[in-house]
Amino acid sequence: MIVSHTDQMTRLARGSLRLSPAIGVVTEGVILTIHEKLVHLRYTNLTNTQQIQILWEGSLFEILFSGANFETGKACLLRGPANALIPANLLLWLSVYVGEDAVDPFRSKDTRFNHERGSFQIQTKTLEKFLRAAKRMEERRWPQWRLELSRNALMYYSVAVRSGFNMMPLNIGFFGLSLECLGNVRHGKRNKHYTLGDQHFNRYLTARLARDKRDPLKKADVKRFEKKFHADVDLIHQLRNAFYGHSLLHLAADRKKLVLALRDWAVRNGHSEKFANISFTPGRLRDQVVTNSHALYKVGLRVNRIFLFLALGIHRDIPFAEYDFSTLADMSRPVVGEFKGIRFEFS
Repeated sequence: MIVSHTDQMTRLARGSLRLSPAIGVVTEGVILTIHEKLVHLRYTNLTNTQQIQILWEGSLFEILFSGANFETGKACLLRGPANALIPANLLLWLSVYVGEDAVDPFRSKDTRFNHERGSFQIQTKTLEKFLRAAKRMEERRWPQWRLELSRNALMYYSVAVRSGFNMMPLNIGFFGLSLECLGNVRHGKRNKHYTLGDQHFNRYLTARLARDKRDPLKKADVKRFEKKFHADVDLIHQLRNAFYGHSLLHLAADRKKLVLALRDWAVRNGHSEKFANISFTPGRLRDQVVTNSHALYKVGLRVNRIFLFLALGIHRDIPFAEYDFSTLADMSRPVVGEFKGIRFEFS
C-alpha cells in the first residue's frame, strides 16, 4: 500500500514503518528491493514448492514460491539482477502464462476467490519455451503498425486480468479488444482494420487444427471442440456488444440473442435446460450476468490466453488451472481467504 509523505514521516517516528535502502516505493508489511516483484494471486493457487530460474533478455531471474513475507501458494516473488528494475514486458508475458495479473505495482493481498480457477503449476520447460517465443514475437521485423497491434493485444489482455472480477462484465470488452488486435496482426493491412465481429483471429485456431481434422481418429473430437470454442468466442462478442462497446442491451433483438447464447453456454457446461432457462431471462439479464460474472470471466480469460499462445506459435502444452474449463469451482473443500487484513473461512 502506498502512503503519503506525511503518513510516512508520522509512522517512521512511531516505528511502525520499515524502509529498505534500495526500494522504488515504500511498501507496508513486505520490504522489496528494486529488483524484486511480489505477485499476489487472486483466482488460483500455485502448487510449486521449489524455486525456478528463467532467462530473459540475457539476465537470470528467480521465481520463489515461499517466503517469510507471503503465503505459500497465494503469491510468488520474482527476483532479478541486483540494482535493476524488473522488465515490464517480462511481467506482461508472465501474466499471460499464469493467467493472473503480474504487473500492478499496488496489488495487495486478496485471496477471497483463489478457489475459482483452482490449482496451477508453473512448469519450467513450458515457461522457458513460452518466453523464448514471446521474445521472438517482440523482435520480429514487422511494420510499425503491426508491431503496435501486437503490443496492444498484450496490453488489452493485461488490463482485463488486472481489472478481474471487480469490473465484470465491462472487462470482457478488453478481452475482445485483445482478440481483435490479434486478428489484425495476422490478417490486417496498413489501410484495413478488421473488427471483433469479423473474427479473423479464429484463423489461428483453424490453422492449428487442420492437421488433426484430417486424422479420421481425431476428426470428430476436434470438430466438437472447435464448435464449442467458436460458441465461446461468439458469446464474448455478444457480451462485448452488450456491456462494453456498443451497449446493445437495450435492443430487444440483441437482448434475446444474448439470452439464448448464455443459455446455450450453461447447457454446454453441464447444466440442465431448465436451470439455464431460469438463470438467464430477458427481464433480469443484467443482474444475471453479474451473478455469473466469475464463470464468464474465465471464458474471456481462457479464450484470450489460447489465442495469445497460438499467436506465439504454441499450440501444445498450453497451461491451464484446475477449473479454467468449469463454470464452478469445487466448493466441497473449505475456502479460506483474506481481504484487507480480514481472514475468513467458508466450509
